[in-house]
Amino acid sequence: MVNTKNIRKSICEVGKLLYDRGYIDASGGNISVRDGDKIYLSPRQSGEHHQWTIDEDSIIVTDMCKIPIIGELNKITRESVSHYYIYNAFPEVKAIVHAHPPFMMSFGSAHMDIPAVSEGTRCVIGTLPITNIEESIPGSSQQAERVVENFNQRKKIDPECGLICSIPFHGIFSAASDLNYAFLFVEVSEINCKILINRQIMFGNNPKADLSIHHQITREEINSIGQDKEACEIGFKYRDPFGNETVYQGQKSPLASNVSADLISKITEEVLRKLKNS
Repeated sequence: MVNTKNIRKSICEVGKLLYDRGYIDASGGNISVRDGDKIYLSPRQSGEHHQWTIDEDSIIVTDMCKIPIIGELNKITRESVSHYYIYNAFPEVKAIVHAHPPFMMSFGSAHMDIPAVSEGTRCVIGTLPITNIEESIPGSSQQAERVVENFNQRKKIDPECGLICSIPFHGIFSAASDLNYAFLFVEVSEINCKILINRQIMFGNNPKADLSIHHQITREEINSIGQDKEACEIGFKYRDPFGNETVYQGQKSPLASNVSADLISKITEEVLRKLKNS
């Protein structure tokens, strides 16, 4: 279980980071984290009154039905209904960011979907376009229902996709397994939009500009990114730290797995000594 103090601190830190990067502003934005059956939320008017310089004690804690455990009901963010709807619909979601990233909102203001073109967006969120919900009353159950419906549609198409959507003229909702990923979804999507807009400014309809994606990244390829990979082929000849000619046997060779900590320490000391004397 995550320490209560750390959750509250993380909301303050991510809120300030979002504000400093221009993804939320003084007019709004809100953050929440779910820990078991408790919901931690940023306070109302964090931007307008505090420019997102908020302290841990200002974070509201409630149960899953918005009953306050710590803090006052009238200080809970005005967008909280959407947060509760998302948490109740998606048990795997542990953090939500509602933000106002301007480049994403530029697409929303035109009621346009956002195609995933950047590698970051395709790897982190998936290849599905980021779509809009219908214009809704801010902070309403209508908006909350439409966000949940949008997320359900995304998961039907790709169960492993990231949950993020736009609200025309309003902002976006990002929901993830932790607060780092909820923030990451916002950042890679905003950068993706900058790329799309810059491409249009720079190239327009220039027939010489090849704006296609030459390699569609598969889910298997995305999942392989975190796997350790060999730096060179087995049998590759190279000089070891002592200047001896060596044949590479692979990272997981029996020899490597049997090397003692004492030997590693001696090798390290020898390398450092030679570097110092060179």
